[in-house]
Amino acid sequence: MSILTELEIFINEASNIYEEFNIDTIRVEYSKQHKKSKLDDLGRWKKINANDRKILEQLKKNLTVDKVTSAYQLDNHNIYYYNSSTPPKYNKATMVIFGLKQYHKEPPPRELIDNILNILTFGTSKLNINIDVCIDLSDEPKLDKLRCYYNVVPCVIKGYKTDTSYINKPNITMVEKIVFYNKQFKNDLDFPLWRVEAKIEIPNRKNLSLAYPLYEFEGIIELIK
Repeated sequence: MSILTELEIFINEASNIYEEFNIDTIRVEYSKQHKKSKLDDLGRWKKINANDRKILEQLKKNLTVDKVTSAYQLDNHNIYYYNSSTPPKYNKATMVIFGLKQYHKEPPPRELIDNILNILTFGTSKLNINIDVCIDLSDEPKLDKLRCYYNVVPCVIKGYKTDTSYINKPNITMVEKIVFYNKQFKNDLDFPLWRVEAKIEIPNRKNLSLAYPLYEFEGIIELIK
């Protein structure tokens, strides 16, 4: 069974209310030793121009300590890896696969994702992985209902509030951050759509339990509907 399928099964089994939970992003930290040559066989990895702020900001999304020093994209897919300045420098990298749940274009090929994850996890007993679990709503989230329980922070760009907000420290086991944003605006869709994402850390894939974080995430969604 592929790792992606395994994660999806865990999410479906842990969901109490919703069946619409999807994985939109996967991030895996790995050691490049013994991995780079196999990854190179999958296609052409082109270096991202340092001036391409949109891509670099996407890769740096949710980072706190790591600093992106260089980044590479696999062909034209939403599949990237970036090198970090975290010691030992250039020995570790982070693979980012995003856009798995989209409406305006096709996601990265499933078989390719499986191949990448198999390469990164082969011979590795421990896996530093986190995923963005998302649900899409047709109506704008009622965030005022959350402010009694969480510190909901609006995203401000150049002094203007955007229609993106965060709960940076929700104090939920395994959940690092929750994001609310206007997906219709972001992807220029012709129908209203709001996305809610929870960034979930997976400390131990062999003993994975998503029941508690997804239960809490479902509670937040019930409040904002």
